[in-house]
Amino acid sequence: MHTYTFKKSERLCSTIHINKLFQKGNRVVTQFPFRVLWLEVNEPLWVYPAQVLITVSKRNFKSGVVRNRIKRQIREFYRLNKHLLYQVLQNRNQQIILAINYIGKSKMNHEELKPAVDKLFQKCIQQLQTPDKL
Repeated sequence: MHTYTFKKSERLCSTIHINKLFQKGNRVVTQFPFRVLWLEVNEPLWVYPAQVLITVSKRNFKSGVVRNRIKRQIREFYRLNKHLLYQVLQNRNQQIILAINYIGKSKMNHEELKPAVDKLFQKCIQQLQTPDKL
């Protein structure tokens, strides 16, 4: 049974880890309108196999209401699909930190985002399963 929660400890809040992710993170997956950057963490830091940071550019969306709505949608998609990512990470016994960036220039509705998120998770899982790239 999967737990469809998104707790505080699953969110990437540490500025040290965020800086490390954007400086040393070399794994990038792009599926329009998303870009995912992640970095494998060698030392076990937390209970969950992944911590996530969700960003939406203020340059593209001036209104905070619109940015927050997009972030809420992304969090919901992540919450519902994270068990697929967790299975792969637990099988490989690894932990990652990841950033999901919304790179689109316009607001998209739920029906338009769902297939993009599904493809994004498939690409991420496929890259995580290839041992030569890690």
